[in-house]
Amino acid sequence: MKFSALFTTCCAPLALLGLTLLLAVFSTELTPLLQFDRQAVFAGEWWRLWTGHLLHTNSWHLAMNLAGLVVITALHGSYYQRWQFLFLLLCGFLLISLGLLFWSPAIGLYVGLSGWLHTLLVYGACEDVRRHWSSGWLILAGVAAKVGWEQWHGASGDLVLLIEADVATDAHLYGAICGVLLFGVLHSFQQIRRHS
Repeated sequence: MKFSALFTTCCAPLALLGLTLLLAVFSTELTPLLQFDRQAVFAGEWWRLWTGHLLHTNSWHLAMNLAGLVVITALHGSYYQRWQFLFLLLCGFLLISLGLLFWSPAIGLYVGLSGWLHTLLVYGACEDVRRHWSSGWLILAGVAAKVGWEQWHGASGDLVLLIEADVATDAHLYGAICGVLLFGVLHSFQQIRRHS
């Protein structure tokens, strides 16, 4: 891959990484204003449906999520034009938050990028499958096993201690489902554009 193509591929993920790091610097002041907060959303603070995903409970939580972003970008980054990445980001954040809002009433507060990282990984795996690469099926099977295990047994106790918060495993489930749904939407849109 040429440097210019690599730069274009990494531009949107780098912007997300930078924004997330910037928000982490001011997390004490910003978390109460930006975290997903069920009662605040129902009171009309709609921005929280997007902004909560950019915040983290502590530096371990932040480091793990940003490491995940780097790995997924290295794995599938060439699949995303900037507009696709932005579409996946905005729609994924929104759909995951709506899932939490309407189907996970026990979750009152939520921060973190991990649910959306499931969206990005599953979207990339679906693109692998479309390209007839067996790695896509392996990734989808791995994500399905992980999410299924979390739904059945919950998150690891060590992880809960590390990030100093309960792990919102439902966000991982909704994120994985969003990856499949958004792949279907974008793939259908691309097919329509090709035939029009």
